[in-house]
Amino acid sequence: MSSAYHTLPARSRVAPGRLRQPVGREKPRFPARFGTLLLTAALLPAMSGCGSGPRATVAQTSNDRLQSTRAAGNPQDTGPFNGGGWFGSEIRGSAVVDEPRAALIARDVLAAGGNAADAAVAAYFALSVTMPSAAGLGGGGVCLVHDADKKTTDVFDFLPRAAKGGLVAVPGSVRGMAAINARYGRLPWTQLVSPAATLASTGTAVSRAFATELASAGSRLSEDPQMAAIFAKGDGTLLGESDNIRQVDLGATLERIRAGGVNEFYSGQLGRALSDAAQAIGAPLTIEDLRAAKAVVYPPASMEVGDQEFFFPAPPSAGGVLVAQMVTALDAIDAGKPAEVAKAINGLIADRQGWMNPGGDATKPAGDLVTGAHVKAALGGTVAAAGHAISENPSATGLVTMDGNGQGVACEFTMNAPFGAVRIASGTGIILAPAPNDQGAGFSALGPVMLASNNSGRLYFLAAGSGGPSADIAKAMLFDAVYRRELPIEKAMQDGRMFADGAGTIYVEKSAADSQSAIAGAGLKVEEVDKLGRVNAIYCPKSTPDDPDSCQLRNDYRGSGLVTTVNNQ
Repeated sequence: MSSAYHTLPARSRVAPGRLRQPVGREKPRFPARFGTLLLTAALLPAMSGCGSGPRATVAQTSNDRLQSTRAAGNPQDTGPFNGGGWFGSEIRGSAVVDEPRAALIARDVLAAGGNAADAAVAAYFALSVTMPSAAGLGGGGVCLVHDADKKTTDVFDFLPRAAKGGLVAVPGSVRGMAAINARYGRLPWTQLVSPAATLASTGTAVSRAFATELASAGSRLSEDPQMAAIFAKGDGTLLGESDNIRQVDLGATLERIRAGGVNEFYSGQLGRALSDAAQAIGAPLTIEDLRAAKAVVYPPASMEVGDQEFFFPAPPSAGGVLVAQMVTALDAIDAGKPAEVAKAINGLIADRQGWMNPGGDATKPAGDLVTGAHVKAALGGTVAAAGHAISENPSATGLVTMDGNGQGVACEFTMNAPFGAVRIASGTGIILAPAPNDQGAGFSALGPVMLASNNSGRLYFLAAGSGGPSADIAKAMLFDAVYRRELPIEKAMQDGRMFADGAGTIYVEKSAADSQSAIAGAGLKVEEVDKLGRVNAIYCPKSTPDDPDSCQLRNDYRGSGLVTTVNNQ
């Protein structure tokens, strides 16, 4: 592990506060229901033995097409998809996750009577098995949770900060999931961790989503014998799609977390085993580091959008600020003119170099950074050298869940680098994460967002993504498309994306090739790329809990995730 890893600066103590900078219209405008896509719904039993209970549906997006199959025994379960979402009778809940197996586990939890918080927690633990490259137990993340009954929105910050030794990060995700379960969950902890423990112990097929992660990691995974033993075949080649992956040590660890709870991981025998194993390979992670790990819960930063509030976490998970800035910018420019949009993105990335420290902390309060005056001053700006945003850790995974009672969760997780430090703490199955550093490892691009109201409790929009700061720009563009331009979420997700380095180079997806000449004509350099960011989103134009059947759900076609929905019968 490189000696470049260093301790992350302390988190800013500036209270995020509530902003009052109007953006957009006085009240939300709601699109009419759009034409039904010509799809066959993929319908799977919610839980074995449920009989006439809730009906579970699933739609998977794989790259550029929707794939669906009808489950045997449900010939009557059909229905229209609208913009990537299911319009059913009395939606109980939905989940959109980057990895299909985790989405199915979230669906099962919803069908068993769990709420959105339960589904998110169960999906995370599943991701720790099926997408350990970005969501391993050694990493951390940040979540937004909105609850209509309580009329609250909270940020749960459990980011993978540096241990005292400055080389590896302190695992935060188990602490974060326990905090969400304690404050907002309905089902017992054991029921949420158990599916993941079973997956790891018995094995599961590698999904296309994880196969892509493995292929991107390449030979790095063969450098450590323990990593190779899990992620490579006998001939040394990496596992591919549909290959079986079994993680016995990780399954045992998850079982101990299931039975012993959060304290077992951070201060019990499991915690001691983890710290001892980490130190045995030269990673200075101590039991004191684990005991000191906290999940910080605080009110989100927010700004007014119409009659609602646009919520996002405060730095050091600084991606939310960039999303909010771009939402503000799109209200002031013509989103139909590619050159204007490109200049706005470039200006915001240049501005970001001034207010964001390498660890994600901001030099100004989040509220000051998203005001109309600050954003206007940043538009069209530039810097002499390419921004560090283009080299920041793109490795993360995001999920969003919601239920018919108006609870919603948006989470983003990271290992601070793809597959973390690429080292396993022996006997635990846990991949260690590097400490954030100035070479790009870290969590500064994380920033799940929501549009909701704590006055009425209504929830309208939630999104989480991955892919570095380009995903933050993509979240803002998606929100503007569905909310202001009233596009169906399916069409909005297919819009070509762009990003910038702050110095005048604009990165444009191949799907937006027709905008390149306009951007180049404005004096900007254009480089074509394959994909920019990945976003999972839910948009409810009539809100949940008022009308959850109006919700449109979509996983990004740039990945291979899954949308699942549970309906009451």
